[in-house]
Amino acid sequence: GKLPTRNQQAELNYFAPPPTEVNTLMFNVQQVMLKLGVAMAVLHNEVACAQHEMSPVYCHSTFSADNNVLFMEVLEREAEKLGLRALLHEKPFAGINGSGKHNNWSVGTDTGLNWFYPGKTDEARKLFVTAIACLAYGLKQHNELVRCCVAHAGNDHRLGAQEAPPAIISLYPGTGFE
Repeated sequence: GKLPTRNQQAELNYFAPPPTEVNTLMFNVQQVMLKLGVAMAVLHNEVACAQHEMSPVYCHSTFSADNNVLFMEVLEREAEKLGLRALLHEKPFAGINGSGKHNNWSVGTDTGLNWFYPGKTDEARKLFVTAIACLAYGLKQHNELVRCCVAHAGNDHRLGAQEAPPAIISLYPGTGFE
């Protein structure tokens, strides 16, 4: 990684509004992706300086994989039009917490029921709590396998300051569980 620009070592980036040029890029990418039939769900800064996040709306894993590749191609093309460069490397800066291309996941049924969505009814919450309990049990039983799948120098180094380290899984179930 490259050392960050002077005075960009602070972790305040995550809570600040994206720079105008980045906002323009994210808007342009979102418009192109919508024309291609892929809705985007997230547009914000990431923890490290000069890093920002966008993500396609969740869908079946095979479509999600295609959407992610398409998104990266569109992002690079649209960035070039604005005189910007999109770096998809997991840690482009040395000496600070970084982020990079990552995947979020969930489990659901072929009818669209998401097991990891807390829901708004007691029945939906019971399904959510059951799914979380099953996930926790599976992670406990097979933690070595899970760790082998995510443990590499890039992940261990990038995940650790404001983001959760690879050995930690965090979950916010929403206000319905407070």
